[in-house]
Amino acid sequence: MKYFISLFFGFLVCLSSFAQNAAITCNLGFRFEISNNPNWGENEPVVVEVTPGSPAARAGLKLNDIILEVNGNGTFLKPYSTIMSWFAERSGDMTLSIRNLETTFKTISLLKDCRFKNAINEAQLSSVFAFYSLEDVQDRRFVIPVKTKVNPNAKLHLYRTYDFAENNDELSVLDKRINSIFERILRNRGLKRDTHDPDFIIQTYYSYESNSLFKPNSPTYGSCQNVWRFDTRNNRMIKIPVYSPSEAVRVDDIMFNLSFGFQFYDKKYIEPGEMTLIWESEVKERLSTNYGLENYLEMNLPLILLKYPYPGSLNLATYQVNHLKYNYTGISFDLNDLKTIVAIDAESPAAIAGLRPGDVVLKIQNQKFDHNSKALTQAYRLFIAETMQYRDRNSRYTDVNGFNNCMFWDVSQYHNVANALKDKRYKPAFAYLFNFNQYIDWETPRSITIEVERGDETLLFEVFPKITVNSTISVK
Repeated sequence: MKYFISLFFGFLVCLSSFAQNAAITCNLGFRFEISNNPNWGENEPVVVEVTPGSPAARAGLKLNDIILEVNGNGTFLKPYSTIMSWFAERSGDMTLSIRNLETTFKTISLLKDCRFKNAINEAQLSSVFAFYSLEDVQDRRFVIPVKTKVNPNAKLHLYRTYDFAENNDELSVLDKRINSIFERILRNRGLKRDTHDPDFIIQTYYSYESNSLFKPNSPTYGSCQNVWRFDTRNNRMIKIPVYSPSEAVRVDDIMFNLSFGFQFYDKKYIEPGEMTLIWESEVKERLSTNYGLENYLEMNLPLILLKYPYPGSLNLATYQVNHLKYNYTGISFDLNDLKTIVAIDAESPAAIAGLRPGDVVLKIQNQKFDHNSKALTQAYRLFIAETMQYRDRNSRYTDVNGFNNCMFWDVSQYHNVANALKDKRYKPAFAYLFNFNQYIDWETPRSITIEVERGDETLLFEVFPKITVNSTISVK
């Protein structure tokens, strides 16, 4: 469970931001590390995290991008502190030159998100109040037992085209399907298929076998939980019938054993004319039901391929998913009192409606906005405790902070949740961040009303928020 006070300070620290002066902080929304990997960006900064909806995300910066220049300054062999100092050279924007699988050199511009240090925006607030809507705000972590081997002589930024080892006319239906999954994923990563002169060749191998020792009547069958994995096709976490690689499972409870691997072979750069292995990834999984190899790969192969070309751990793949969906109005509130608007994004729904910095919020959706941090924390804890009965225990999971009692709302209890949020004891004004859902507001309104005090006047505004959705996934 996420509690209000402690998280506020955490969010201000965790954002990739830097101070412009004592009162203003500017957020870029990405994190990098200096690579010591001989295959990818050695002695150069590599992007390892991009914040959803941030200036970096809007500019098109992606995970594993190699940063070649910052404002025209070359980054090769430069220390972390020097590179960070270049970020503050300009007050409102900056340029990055990058290399990735799609391009050898590209320059992008970032517009900095600069605001008062005491401002907290709606993206941050939606994460603080995630327990209103865990369906829409999730920080999840999971592992896949991927083992990876990389040839230290391979410069992976050179490889931009590929083909498959087998002739497509001779392939089985399953092999063709596997190749089509590769094509879709690699195309999205910026690589192209070249059947005449590819930079590397893909070869796959697999097995999917029933376990002769499986006992459907085993007394322990069903006692081990299936795992959550992220489905990149629809940007959501789902459970699949695979046992956790870190959990001991009786052999009697394993219905199928699955093994899948792929190899990339170079014929151009290391030993021209020779098939030289440059990359191999292999996964072995234990299944509780007959899931099928094709179903498994449709979901998991995109995840496994995220290891390429910056693999991190060679023995395991640890994934982190950040998913955020909320109502955006463009308001930033004062962290110290939460009633005062300290910033309004230009051309945002709040700006269009006529709200201004300095306005003091009295009500949102006719709910009083008389917050102080102590009362709000108490009310939030009360809300969590008294509405736990409306959660779906089959959806239970542990988030990245270690909270193991995270659960979605039970669909059959949506109306009760909506009624609970009308209880003034919970001070649910921030529920507007999710009121596009019936489990927040049964009427699912298109607009929200915000009543403010401006000087001696009391003003009422109708704001039409925009539903904002951001999902990112990283792997180590």
